[in-house]
Amino acid sequence: MIISLHRRFIITILALSMLLQSGCGFKDIDKRIFVLSIGIDHSDNDEKPYKITLKLAVPSGSIKETGTKYTYLTKESESIASAVRLLKSHVDKEIDFGHAKVIVFGEKILDHDMNEVIDFFVRRRDIQKMSWVAVGKPSAEAVLKAEPSSEKSGSHALFNFFDQDGVESVYIVSTYLFDFYRRMSEKGYDPILPVLSSSDNKKKIVVNNSILLANNKEPLKLSPEETKLYNVMANNNEKLNLTVKRDKLLFTVSIDASKTSYKIITKPKQRPVLKMNVSMKGVIEEANQPMNPAKLSTYDKYVSKDLEKQLTELLTKLQENDADPIGFGLRYQASKLHTEKTYKEWRQIYPELSFDVHVKVSIMSTGIVE
Repeated sequence: MIISLHRRFIITILALSMLLQSGCGFKDIDKRIFVLSIGIDHSDNDEKPYKITLKLAVPSGSIKETGTKYTYLTKESESIASAVRLLKSHVDKEIDFGHAKVIVFGEKILDHDMNEVIDFFVRRRDIQKMSWVAVGKPSAEAVLKAEPSSEKSGSHALFNFFDQDGVESVYIVSTYLFDFYRRMSEKGYDPILPVLSSSDNKKKIVVNNSILLANNKEPLKLSPEETKLYNVMANNNEKLNLTVKRDKLLFTVSIDASKTSYKIITKPKQRPVLKMNVSMKGVIEEANQPMNPAKLSTYDKYVSKDLEKQLTELLTKLQENDADPIGFGLRYQASKLHTEKTYKEWRQIYPELSFDVHVKVSIMSTGIVE
């Protein structure tokens, strides 16, 4: 009996609390318009430096209707928040950021304090921290307004570039908002962003470059090949091709499995060394000459030596530009007894660091050519 009264009391309290709740925060779906991506450019106006572009999906009245339907909102303001507030007066529906998965920065905005730029996005509770972050070329607005012919209504082509459900490419770097924010504030781990380039006719978007933001210096651009090598070292990408040329022999190896590990060795009175080991397995995908299966070990050495040289050159370039997108500095701090001087020690060590890269490529077969 006591238990029954207790349950009735709890049910009554819950019912009363539901009656007292306000319904003002809820809006029907037909009263909302969904943002798919957000673009931030510099407006060249010191009073209103931020130019915000929103790409919104226009709901279709019938499932039989085909074609891509979007609308765009653009506004310049002194802050991102005020621009968004002003844009709300441009549509007859509530702007919903819950589906916004891509944030694009124009190239010119990279010259400003990026901590200030992303502050709005990391504070807003309705913007996903799993959103992808990228750089737009020639501008974020141009990239957002590009509509590839393969883009379906209600979807967004940019999503397919980064979610690994569509395109799977070693030339694409995927950076999440939470990771970008972490790298901006973390010591010893620099942010890297993919570069989205739109064609002049706005019918194609290309993603095969990347850009580094390191220690408040000029952004460092990486070529497609350098971006591929970065993915090999940082992300253990498995689906990639390696092309080797020896005299008249030219062949390409398709890598199916890849693993990278490294350690930083510091000894008294000796130059610090970063030892990196890379192991790969694959098959020959293309060749300009017949490939002899008995010479697979020779082909292994060709690929391994070429890749060792390429990785060492990229590591040296990053070192010369004081850039660390792989997180060597973070690893060093984590492997040492942490003190206030640990990061200062790394800043002294990194310019003197030598690279010892060892690559072992195992070619399993010459393909299925008979």
